[in-house]
Amino acid sequence: MIYDPAFADEARDMCRLGATDEELAEHFEVCVRTIYRWRNTHEAFAKAVVIGKEHVDARVERALYSRAVGCTVERTKVFRHGDADPVYATYKHHLPPDPVAALHWLRVRQGKKWRIRDEPEEDTSFSKRIDEAVARVEAHRREEKARLADRMPPPPAPPPPPPPQAAAPDPAPAPAPDPDRRPNDDPAPEPRLGPDEGPRLASHAGPAPPPPAPPPRPLFELFPRPGGGYGPRPPDGG
Repeated sequence: MIYDPAFADEARDMCRLGATDEELAEHFEVCVRTIYRWRNTHEAFAKAVVIGKEHVDARVERALYSRAVGCTVERTKVFRHGDADPVYATYKHHLPPDPVAALHWLRVRQGKKWRIRDEPEEDTSFSKRIDEAVARVEAHRREEKARLADRMPPPPAPPPPPPPQAAAPDPAPAPAPDPDRRPNDDPAPEPRLGPDEGPRLASHAGPAPPPPAPPPRPLFELFPRPGGGYGPRPPDGG
């Protein structure tokens, strides 16, 4: 929308009635950024808006002061009986001082004197701003961590515990040793094999080993002689 110098008077009248920048934008059928641009580029428009808002602020300030110290206002009552014309009666009504309005006025005008003792003084130091920035970053980090945790699948359920096993029976107690028996009195019994256990054990043990070879015969043998001494075998084999 193209700016018109007549917009300054309209804006001043609307601001005196309490209009905000958003309401001005709605009245001129533009966006709020356009109102800001007109105030920066057109001095008359900016001055009209400031004057109108100062007028409204002054009226509110006077009304707050009057409510804080008490004031008298005019009110009108309407009386009507049957079909007769209504009768208007105007009278004056006195409003007593309002302690809430008075306290608000004093806290704005004399903040150090009328500040509530429990409230800490506003600290605008650099360290406080740093702490606030760190707190905001930590809060944002916690929010991101919680958001990622919500997107992750749930962990797998643990396996069920194994069923309880029956306890092994206690072994039978060993017989008490005989004090009169000696170790060599009872030789170990020889194992007995059934009729079909021998071949079965032999098949599991594998083929039988071959018999040992006879020792080699010497090249010559010495035999005792009848007259004494040793010599070869006699011809008669004696």
